[in-house]
Amino acid sequence: MQIYFFIAKRYAKNEKKTLVYRLSRLTCYSTALGTAILILILSTMNGVEKLYASLFYAYTSALKIERKTGKTFFSNTKLKASITEIPGVTDIVEILEETSLIRYNGKQAIVTIKGVSDNFKQSDFYRNCRRIDAITFTGTKGGKEQAIMGIHIRRLLQLKSSNHTIEVFYPQINSLNLSLGKPYKREILEVSGLFSITDTIDSKYIITPINFVEKLTNCLHKRTYWEVIIENGANVTKTQADIQKLLPKELKVSNRYEQNAAKRNAIYIERLSVYFIFTLVLLLASLHIFFMLCMLILEKKKDIALLAALGAAPTQIGKLFLYNGLLVSLEGILYGLIIAVTVGFLQQKFELITLTKLSRTGSVAYPVAMQGSDCLSIAMTTLIFGAFASFWPAKQAVKLANKEKNRTNH
Repeated sequence: MQIYFFIAKRYAKNEKKTLVYRLSRLTCYSTALGTAILILILSTMNGVEKLYASLFYAYTSALKIERKTGKTFFSNTKLKASITEIPGVTDIVEILEETSLIRYNGKQAIVTIKGVSDNFKQSDFYRNCRRIDAITFTGTKGGKEQAIMGIHIRRLLQLKSSNHTIEVFYPQINSLNLSLGKPYKREILEVSGLFSITDTIDSKYIITPINFVEKLTNCLHKRTYWEVIIENGANVTKTQADIQKLLPKELKVSNRYEQNAAKRNAIYIERLSVYFIFTLVLLLASLHIFFMLCMLILEKKKDIALLAALGAAPTQIGKLFLYNGLLVSLEGILYGLIIAVTVGFLQQKFELITLTKLSRTGSVAYPVAMQGSDCLSIAMTTLIFGAFASFWPAKQAVKLANKEKNRTNH
């Protein structure tokens, strides 16, 4: 095997600069380029996913307890105490959300009223806000409940400052109120501050004490979900499993990525599509190996005849050309990995390419996050394509060797 591998290596590194040698180099470089491009694209998608998570997943809780079906569940003090005793869990923020109509000075908007418990400052939502004014929303002012409003809602209502009284309307479910011509329940809310986290959230939420939403909806002691606060560095997967064991069958606990499953699935489908498209590019590059080996066989007919005359088995001669194709593929893969790692390192170190201005955070470097699994899968895919492209020419070399051996015997 070693001698045929050595001959295949000499064919791949032919110093005579023949047409076959130049085609071999073209095959190697096209394979390297295709490999490098696919690795860099997948690495960029990994980086974009991480950037997306840091920007848009940050406001979601690390762990969230909610009903599997339905909207609300009754708060259970004993269950809450049991969960907080789990290692890594520091606190639980209780949330009750409801969609309502708000009105100020003739202007209206549909918003989500987010009722929060007194420990709201421990939540990931609060800690990841770019801006949050005052914390007096946990009390009352002049007999009115206080709230913090998303900055885009303020612009929609054209509030000139953060301290304004707004009206909140919620549909009545009680048939008696409907018969009396009171289809909506009206409450007064004092806006004492503003918050900003992302445009989507800033235009959706008003944060209030949880007792205000209870009074508005007549849902005493009901909760939409619990936000579980965990310690930095805690094992989220293990903590999630431990919590699920304590929950009744109608409740579930989900992590940050499960809460954003739709967005992650969209990224995953896009990633698969990109991988499929660029593997076709690698397949086209592997066709160069096919044509290169076909021309190499024509050029090396005398060598095949000589090896057959010296007693080489036809299958061994076929392996010689198979090894040649695999060597060219491996060389291209190696160059591709070097190019991809180098470009990725330069982008991470020197931020050669930047994204346009991203909200108020300014320009950021185009994210690149390389993963060993991506490099391995791409290398294996390229090598498999190279092996398939080499198989038919190697088979033809075996047939040619058989003919030469038969002719020598006769």
